[in-house]
Amino acid sequence: MSAPHLSPLQAPALSSRTELRGALQRLLNEAVAERIAPAVSCAVVLGGSELPVLTAGKAGPDTFFDLASITKLFTTVTTLALVDRGVLELDAPIGRHLRPYSRGRKSTVTLRHLLTHTSGLPSEWKGWRTRLSEGRGFHRTELIADLLTLDLAAAPGTRFEYSCAGFNTVMALAEHVTGTPWAELVQYRVLERLATHDITGAPRLEHCAPTEYQPGLGRGMVRGIVHDEAAWSLGGLSGNAGMFATADGLRIFGTSLLEGLPGILSPTLAADMWRRQLPEMLGAHFTADEPGFGQGLGLRINQQPWMGDEGTHARGHGGFTGTSLLVDKNKGVVIALLTNRVNPSRDGDDVTSLRKSVSDVVYSFA
Repeated sequence: MSAPHLSPLQAPALSSRTELRGALQRLLNEAVAERIAPAVSCAVVLGGSELPVLTAGKAGPDTFFDLASITKLFTTVTTLALVDRGVLELDAPIGRHLRPYSRGRKSTVTLRHLLTHTSGLPSEWKGWRTRLSEGRGFHRTELIADLLTLDLAAAPGTRFEYSCAGFNTVMALAEHVTGTPWAELVQYRVLERLATHDITGAPRLEHCAPTEYQPGLGRGMVRGIVHDEAAWSLGGLSGNAGMFATADGLRIFGTSLLEGLPGILSPTLAADMWRRQLPEMLGAHFTADEPGFGQGLGLRINQQPWMGDEGTHARGHGGFTGTSLLVDKNKGVVIALLTNRVNPSRDGDDVTSLRKSVSDVVYSFA
């Protein structure tokens, strides 16, 4: 069979696409060979065109990975959908709904504070650890109540501090106001409106890349269950972690972000999600050097070094398990990079260099 004839305009585009695939595959293969992660998968959109999903090591195109903190983007979109419908308000004190936030300096905390990590809450809530050390079981209602009593580490609007506790507070707020379990809210408000079944909070174990071996917590090899301990104690899919996806599934979500989340959010709120929030939220306390990157509603902006030298307008998020999603409207780029770098231990490479290398390669073809 003779090769198809390509016009002069088609040939370079095809060549560039093939070269990009080759360059990315080499990076993924090297990551596995250098034991950065045993399983790697990557899906890319460039200029409106999807590349085939690339994999290396113990991964295939249908392998689900624990997204870790990329889950915070789904939390953001879910709660913004509730704002769109008048169920929640971005700039009203959450103490209107949650009694532990009705007094003292916690009484000024808003949903926007929580979604921009400016609420004053500390990074972590460790109530789960106390119960585990005491040999007590995890009772979700008790754990949520404990979470909501967490003291602020700073006054709201005075500093940026990345807070998983803040995003679990977002979950508690949404559940309280709607009377609906969190997983159902995320499913109905976001997942059912995406053209994929490859994103879930309840994956089939046999389809999942394993994460960490945790015999000290009585978990053994963690697989198909959220790696993050706080989310684990809260039953799985939570505000800070617990979502699983294939690379293609995450790419579809990234493409929706790129297009303004049609059918999920109003154009106004989708734009607000994308906008830099810290100068407004921190006022006189804002400095460009801290945290050193921009923050939208949920979304990181121009986060170096992993977004790449050309990713100055990129938005996205990374995950502790070795995952990342990058979206760039200016360049028409989506990069979903998934690894299980915490397998068998979290003590290895944090995949920052791999993320940056992948981003730089994709941008070089943009």
